[in-house]
Amino acid sequence: MSNNVVKVIAEVLSRVEVPGFDIDLMSSGVIRGFRLSEDGRKVIVFVDFLTSDPGCLFCKFINHTLWNSISTRIKEVLKGIGMDEVIVMDVQTKREL
Repeated sequence: MSNNVVKVIAEVLSRVEVPGFDIDLMSSGVIRGFRLSEDGRKVIVFVDFLTSDPGCLFCKFINHTLWNSISTRIKEVLKGIGMDEVIVMDVQTKREL
């Protein structure tokens, strides 16, 4: 796995903003991490819409309103830099979004 590809993925994801908010997915904690395949053509992005604080209104809003939009945007930007396959997985439910 190339460290350059990992850096590019992190940089691209840090430029994706949460729709309607002035914060990106990385800084907000929505993206918990990602894993790149050995051949560098597939990436799994781990997202967490429910933090350990169930009273977090921001998290509830994202969970119920924006998850589909955010998942689609993640896939678009990563395919735009050449990823053949992008999987967005919810770390809480272990399900692909």
